Amino acid sequence: MKRFIENFSDEHLMLLSRHLLFSGLSEHEIFMFIQFSQPYYVVLNQGRSLQISGAYSHMICLAVTGSIHLYSVDYEGNKTLLKLIGGDKDSGAVYSMFDYYNSLLELKAHEDSELILIPPEKLFIADEKLAIIQQKIVVNLIASQRQMFLDITEHLSCLTQRSIKDKILKFLKINCEKEHSYSFTVPYSREELANYLAVDRASLSRSLGELKKDGIIDYYKNRFKILAVNAFKF
Repeated sequence: MKRFIENFSDEHLMLLSRHLLFSGLSEHEIFMFIQFSQPYYVVLNQGRSLQISGAYSHMICLAVTGSIHLYSVDYEGNKTLLKLIGGDKDSGAVYSMFDYYNSLLELKAHEDSELILIPPEKLFIADEKLAIIQQKIVVNLIASQRQMFLDITEHLSCLTQRSIKDKILKFLKINCEKEHSYSFTVPYSREELANYLAVDRASLSRSLGELKKDGIIDYYKNRFKILAVNAFKF
């Protein structure tokens, strides 16, 4: 992997200043931290994947541009979709991958993306010249973890539903509340949604078709519309 500082530009500096991780820092402070932390730099074109393991798997992943899907991969090669990093749905775009040393992670580009991987020791081992900057970033990191735990809770609430239809409706209810609208777009394809809900793709498509036939929802690709609000029993 390349070092980010080798590809760093004024445009990157402007983009980083908008991220939650660097909230409250001046552009000069952000640049100082990038010089100090020497994060790794990754470019992924849409649809391309990168597997992360070993020393890289505990780093902090930040989508500078674009958005990516984060998967965990078990020893048999089965993938579980964890979340979308970056994009309009995740303004912080920060995911701390601590304690994943024994797991394999896969990043798949939802669109053309630029990522950086920041070694966490560059945050937690204080440097005399950067102590105040490091403190600000740690506070921002804690704030980003709040969103991560909310995402995990939402995911579990979908997975614990007994039927596929209930999993779908729970997922749609969560997105409906986030968007404050009965019509919204989800950031997953059919295959990705089936993976996220831990169901067979064919079974997902069949259940979606039944919900549409019953007049509960309408959809086209990843655009959904809730037609019967009383179907939400949660």
